[in-house]
Amino acid sequence: MQIKSHQNCKIWLSILVITAMVAVEELLGDKEVIFPEMAALTIGAWIADKQPWNVSKPRILAVMTISSLIGWSISSLLEIPLFFKLIIGLVLCIILLLVSQTTMLPLMSATILPILIGAKSIVYPLSVIILTVLIVLLQLLLEKYGFRSQSTYIKIKYHWPIEFSRWLLIITVFALTALIVLPLDLPFIIAPPLIVAFCEFSYFDSLVRKSPMVLWLLIAACTVIGTSVRYILCLHFGLPLYAAAFLITVIVLYSMSLLKKLFPPAGALAILPLIIDEKALLWYPLEVMTGAALLITISMLYGIISKKILHNIKQEANDEILL
Repeated sequence: MQIKSHQNCKIWLSILVITAMVAVEELLGDKEVIFPEMAALTIGAWIADKQPWNVSKPRILAVMTISSLIGWSISSLLEIPLFFKLIIGLVLCIILLLVSQTTMLPLMSATILPILIGAKSIVYPLSVIILTVLIVLLQLLLEKYGFRSQSTYIKIKYHWPIEFSRWLLIITVFALTALIVLPLDLPFIIAPPLIVAFCEFSYFDSLVRKSPMVLWLLIAACTVIGTSVRYILCLHFGLPLYAAAFLITVIVLYSMSLLKKLFPPAGALAILPLIIDEKALLWYPLEVMTGAALLITISMLYGIISKKILHNIKQEANDEILL
């Protein structure tokens, strides 16, 4: 299998931007510069020929800016238990998605990540905003010069009973899981990119539902790659963090492209080990694999049920018309 020259250019653009982001973190000495979801954004907005989210470019800028400010504000200003911070953040993300009429699910990671890691510095939202501007500007250039197809946005018409049941399920599962894993100090069972994946799998018409086991294996592989590379290069050989970021993105992005499995949350999960505590590093892959298995299974079951419900509703409506 070979990768076309256009695809190579997009992959290396992503590698260089992510490596530069981590290099800036090392220069400033502030890990809140690193936004792991940047890997997911480059996969979806640059490398994939078709953008996986139904969102316009202005809306990308708006929702990513607002969501990062929400997450930073909750983390730095609210003096309440972490569990309640996370629930408030998730609910506000859902409201933002519905109001913006988009499926820009990475905004969830932009909100939940700073809460989960306790980000306090204004550097975090500034980093997210700058990186998002970069994503959009370079996406425009890639589209202009034919490196990827033009992204389109279609306003979403919600089927409110299904939407209500979807988000109620996600909030309930997230809350129950958080109640268990936070006291056990296993926070990455609900790692932010996993919440994004959970939401993606909950859409019964999503393409990811066609290969849940393959995507679970991809998630597992990406977490192991990210953890192993950081452990070997940085903790064992003492190399800088940007060296690990470079190697991780090279392995992950080329592997996804060759396998033709471009799953943005898996990319973010590969970069996340760069910002977590060394003591939690070895447990990280196991936590993510456990969380992914749980959340994917629940969302697959929900998708089957909701599809049947929607089919029955449509059938009843057709029957009424015939009568």
